[in-house]
Amino acid sequence: MRNPWVAIESSVEPHSQARLIARAREHVLEGNPPPRVLRPVVLESWQRSAKAGVYAERDELPPLLTTEELEDRRARHPLAAAMPLIRSLLVDVAEDARHVVAVCDVTGHLLWVEGSRATQRAAEGIGFVPGSDWSEGTTGTNAPGTSLEADHPIQVFAAEHYSATHATWMCAAAPIHDPEDGSLLGAVDLTGSFDTAHPSTLALANATARAVEAHLAALSAWRDAAALEAARGHVGSGAAVTVVSPGGRLLGDDLGRRRVPPPTEAGRLRIGRTVVEAERLPGAPGYWVLHPHSRRRAAPSMLEAGAGGRPQAASATLDLRLLGTPADALVADGRRMAVTPRQLEICALLALHPDGLGSGELRELLYGEQDVADVTIRSELSRLRRTLGPALAARPYRFAAPVSTDVEHVERLLHDGDLRAAVQAYAGPVLPASQSPRIVDLRDQLHYELRAALLASDDADALFQWIRAPHGARDAAVARRLTTLISARDPRRATAVAVVEAELFARR
Repeated sequence: MRNPWVAIESSVEPHSQARLIARAREHVLEGNPPPRVLRPVVLESWQRSAKAGVYAERDELPPLLTTEELEDRRARHPLAAAMPLIRSLLVDVAEDARHVVAVCDVTGHLLWVEGSRATQRAAEGIGFVPGSDWSEGTTGTNAPGTSLEADHPIQVFAAEHYSATHATWMCAAAPIHDPEDGSLLGAVDLTGSFDTAHPSTLALANATARAVEAHLAALSAWRDAAALEAARGHVGSGAAVTVVSPGGRLLGDDLGRRRVPPPTEAGRLRIGRTVVEAERLPGAPGYWVLHPHSRRRAAPSMLEAGAGGRPQAASATLDLRLLGTPADALVADGRRMAVTPRQLEICALLALHPDGLGSGELRELLYGEQDVADVTIRSELSRLRRTLGPALAARPYRFAAPVSTDVEHVERLLHDGDLRAAVQAYAGPVLPASQSPRIVDLRDQLHYELRAALLASDDADALFQWIRAPHGARDAAVARRLTTLISARDPRRATAVAVVEAELFARR
C-alpha cells in the first residue's frame, strides 16, 4: 500500500506527475470534485489553508521577522543545540542534491536555511529565507508548515502546494518533539526543485528528526545528571534529593510520581499528599530542588559502619547501564544512584579494568593527550566514593563489589549466537555523548560487532529490529541485506527499501 504521506514514487517521472497534479489542482479550484491523484492529506491541508484565508493565487512573499527577532529566536531555541548534528546529517547531502535544509520553530518561522547556494538563491524568490513565516495558516500547504499542523512527516510536490507560486518546488519535512514532555519544537525540511523529487527525501528528513530527538534526549539526560549532582551539593551530604526538571519530570526521590507541574515561584508546593518547599536550583537554569516541609529520613548510604564505627566493605551489587541514555545508569542493589556524566565514564572504565587503574591511567583513558592534572581525576573519584562508599576501592582504583554492565550482556548474547536478543538488548551506542578515547573505542567496537553479525545473518526479524531503532535507521547495508531475505509482499520491505533509497539519494 502506498504511503499517503509520500508525494511521488521513485518510478514516476516528475515532470509528467507535476502536470497531472497541476490540472487536478485547477479542477478542484474551479469547484469540481477532487481527482484521485490528489492525496487526502493534501486536500485536508488545502481546506485548512482556505479556511485560514490563504489566497491560492497569492504572489506576495511570506512575512519576515526582524533581524533582531530572528537572532533572539535562534539563540533561545532548543534546536540550536542540534544544528551541528543536522548539518552533519543533511547539509552536505543537500548541497550535492541541489537542496536546501530548513529548520523551523513551532510557529513555522524558518530559523536556519542552509545547503546548495544556487537553490538558496532560487528559494529567495518565493521568500524561503531565514525569518520567514511558512506556517500553513500563513503560507498555505507546504512541508514545514503542514508537518507541524498534522504533527506528521510529509512530502509536498509541485502543485500540491496551495500557493501557485510554489508549484515548481518539492519539500519534505518531519516534526521534531521535545523529549522532555513530547511537545512540538519545530521541523526539519529538505527543499528543492520539483524535478529533484524522490520518496527518499521524506525518509531522510524523518530519520534526521528522530536522530535530533535522540540527541536532545542525551543532552537532557546529562543536564539532569548535572542538576542532581548540583542539588546534592546544595542540600548537603546524606540528605534525600528531589529535583524538578524544566518540563516537570521528577528526578531523584520521586515521591511516587514521574511528573508534576513545574513550579513557577519559590515556596510551598503540594505533590499529592506531600508538602515540600520549592527552590530554584543554583547553577541549573529551569531546574528546581524540593526540600521536605517536614524532616525526611536520609537515603541509606552504601557506606555502612561496622564494629567500632569503622566502615565495612559493601556487599552491594552494582549494575552499570552504558548503552544509549538511560535515566538509571548506575543502580546499586535496585537503588538508583545519582552520578555525573564524568563519574559514569569513570565507572565504565573501572568496569573494563577489574584489576584497577591508577589516577594517571584513568586520566589518559579519559582525556587522551589533553593536559589534565591528576588532581582533577582524584577529585572526581573522591566525590564518586562519597556516593559508592567502600564499593569503590583505591590504590589502584577499582570496584570492590560485583559489577555487571549491559555492554557485557550484549557481548555475551553475541558470543552465544542469540543475535535477536543482542539487538533487542542494545539500547544504543555506548555513552553516546562521551569523548573519552577508550569509551569511543568501546562504542565503535560493539557497534561494528553487532553490524557484522547482522550482515552475516539470515534472521530477518533481527535485521528489521535494527533498522527500526534510531541507531540503525540509516544503515543501508543492513536494510539491503534484509531485502534479500523477505518477499516483495512482506510489510517490512517498505521500511527496508526506504532506508536503502535514502542512502542512494544521499549519493546523488
